[in-house]
Formats: sequence, C-alpha cells, structure tokens
Amino acid sequence: MFKYEKEQKVYEFGKVKVGGQPGEYPPAYVGTIFYKGHKIVSDERTGKFDKEKAEQLWKTQEEFSELTGIPCMLQIVAEHDEAMEKYIEWFTGISDAPFLIDSTDPKVRIAGAKYVTEVGVHDRAIYNSINPSITQQEIEALKNSKLEAAIVLAFNPTDNTVKGRLDILEKGGAGLTKGLLQIAAECGIKKYLIDVAATPLGAGAGATFKSVMAVKAKLGLPAGGAPHNIPSAWPWIKPLKKERKEVWYPADIGSNLVMQILGADFLLYGPIENAPMVFPSAAMVSIIVAEAVNELGISPQADWHPIKKLV
Repeated sequence: MFKYEKEQKVYEFGKVKVGGQPGEYPPAYVGTIFYKGHKIVSDERTGKFDKEKAEQLWKTQEEFSELTGIPCMLQIVAEHDEAMEKYIEWFTGISDAPFLIDSTDPKVRIAGAKYVTEVGVHDRAIYNSINPSITQQEIEALKNSKLEAAIVLAFNPTDNTVKGRLDILEKGGAGLTKGLLQIAAECGIKKYLIDVAATPLGAGAGATFKSVMAVKAKLGLPAGGAPHNIPSAWPWIKPLKKERKEVWYPADIGSNLVMQILGADFLLYGPIENAPMVFPSAAMVSIIVAEAVNELGISPQADWHPIKKLV
C-alpha cells in the first residue's frame, strides 16, 4: 500500500465523503437504475416504472451500505427529458442521498441539470459527465445551473495511455483547446470526481487502473470509474456468460475490487441489483487497505468505516 505526497482532496456529498488518502474513507459505491433494458421501466420515454420495485432496489443497496460501512449513491439513467425529471422527482422524494444525472443524450443531461436547479436538489446532484464530446449547449446549461459537482471523464480518444488521460484533463487534445478540468471550472464545477475511463482488455485496460494512482498522485483529486465496463466489453467471456452465468459475476464484481485496492475513491459498479454481491466484498477490501496503510501513519477518518463496524 502507499501514501500520496500530494494533499488529497475530500469532497462531501450530503453524508458521503469521497477522496483522501487510501484507507481514510471507504470508497463510495454507485448502483445504476433505469438503465437501458431495465425491466422495472415500462415506458422509457415518459418515465413510467414500477415504483415499488425501484424503491426496493434502492432500499436493498442502502441496507447493505449501512450494514457494511460502504457509502452509496445512485446513478439515475434516462434517455428522455420527461423520464429524467420523473426519475429524479421519485428518488429525491424517498431519499436524501447523492445521485448522478446520466444519459447518453446531452439534451437529457441538460434537462436534468435544469430540473435539479429548479426544484432545489442541486446540492446532492452530480453531473455525469464532462467529457471530450461536451457540447457548447451543455457548457452554457451548466453555467446557468447551480450544480457544483461533476464527474470528469478522462477519456482521450487519440491516446489511451496514462499520459493521454492526464493530458486530456490538464491540456486538452482530441479537438479540445483546453483541459477538461478548466472546462469544468468554467462551468461552475467545484467538486471534481475523475473517472479514469474504462477501456477494453487489449485496448488500454491496464492504463485505466494505473490512471487511478496517477490522477491521485499528480492532481490530488478523487479518482475512480466504472471498471465493470471492461469485462462487459470482453468478447471472450460473452458466450460463456450466456451458457454459464456463474462465470460472469467474479469478473464483473472483481473488476471493481481491483480498482478499489489501487486506491479508487468511487466506483460505478453496474446494475443496482448486484448490491448484495458487491458491498460485502468492498467492505473486505476496505478493511485490508486500512490495515495495510496503518504502518504509514494513515488511520480511518470515517466513523462508519468497515474496519470500525465489522472487525
């Protein structure tokens, strides 16, 4: 284990703290809901969904978060404006936890940013994401919103090395004349969560994991991402996943644990249904890390840390 010389930022999102030296705070685990093909959604355009099942999924993640000491957030995904507003309205009505505004369509992300500002829940919303394909419309919408937190995606389409990812954050590239961190600051963002951009096995996956350490060492910012996308894009395992489901989960869950042990501060672990499998393992890794950095003079700063709850 290791200790960074550079001061490590810690950001607060409600009751959740993200960042710091490895071992100080357990990483935040973020489950995804209303994703493409999610069976609880009956109309993705209007945002019609089974509220009872959705609440049960959230409560289960929340239960395992409280049980293990691993903090949690919710990634809300939508593909239409109306749906995004309904999803956020539902979640903010049942919980005061932090959540991510996410969509493949920038117009829907913009709708989410406007909505959380209008209804006054912007203080626990995180925009996902500021990335190399950000539009001028998005930039203006963020400037006009009250959002102060965003995931900044360190994806460099022309250079997937660790250096390439740092460059896209600090200098720009791939069509950008300035770094993503500068763009984020100009949008009014004050809390940066750096997503190191999961790239497939054989196409930069190793750099994905190494970039967690590089971002924290050079920038001192909270780093993490969605490593479960790496096995999801692995052609070799896809046929096996269909034939024998049991071969899939160790790779899926394990990808998060590998990134966590390298110091990740937040992890988008995939479908929220996987919470019962993910959180106990994440707690185990948090305990291991906390024990390992004790000799470096680092001690857990969170009262809810797994080492205080489960050992």
